[in-house]
Amino acid sequence: MSSWKYGAPRVAFVSGGGSGIGLNLTRALLADGASVAIFDLKVEDALLEELRGLCKANSANVERFVVDITDPVAVERAMDEAAATLGHPDFAINCAGILRTAVFTEMSYEMFDQSIRVNLYGSRNFAAGALKHMRTGGHIALIASLAGMCGSYTHGAYATSKFGVVGLAEVLRTELKPEGIDVSVVCPGEISTPMLEEERRVGSPVTEALNEFAGVLPVEVAVDGILDGLRQREFMITPGFRAKLTRYLARSHTGLFRWIVDSKVAKALVRFGDKATAK
Repeated sequence: MSSWKYGAPRVAFVSGGGSGIGLNLTRALLADGASVAIFDLKVEDALLEELRGLCKANSANVERFVVDITDPVAVERAMDEAAATLGHPDFAINCAGILRTAVFTEMSYEMFDQSIRVNLYGSRNFAAGALKHMRTGGHIALIASLAGMCGSYTHGAYATSKFGVVGLAEVLRTELKPEGIDVSVVCPGEISTPMLEEERRVGSPVTEALNEFAGVLPVEVAVDGILDGLRQREFMITPGFRAKLTRYLARSHTGLFRWIVDSKVAKALVRFGDKATAK
């Protein structure tokens, strides 16, 4: 486990901190002595008390702010309150996100729109609210996906939103570097979370077969890899060797990568037949 390049955060803002990757990152931040403001649609009382019990420093605390990440006014208001309660954030990470899958010709406008609003506009709203209170030396991170590097079967909405998150992070890195604020974008492959379990239940087996190339990481392993990159303030973070290889091929050897994708999809379509678009 690496140490924080410029010292552990004193105050961290985490969206989606009530479950999945966000919750695991929250626990790690608390273990490193930070106070954490969690922004989520729901954070149970029992979980809040559990997290408060993990606070290391006497002055550290955990506060929850129930908010819809797609509402820019509500997000800004919640972050104003968080900054007034805990102090200016020196680290902020947006983990809120959703995954909705379908082949594009069967995907409703509502499904596409929801993915863009939560994943992309939510990233915008989080960044705008956090940066309002972040000072020189701060660090902001956005969770994107390996799907923000390469398209995948049934990921029309998800990949579009995550490509947008990567693009937003690229621009923020360029604009904030002169201000002394670092930016990271996290692009993991599949991680064993409730979101992935739901995709496996309702999604296409072709997607599962294609995504085997990058592998699936246990959430603890993925979070450790993400934290290593965040602590060193790397710009683009992808945990896991196979996922890193996928990212490299998608960006540096696009022809080869598309041949691999096309071959795996063709074989999966033959294998699964009528079950290819959904289970």
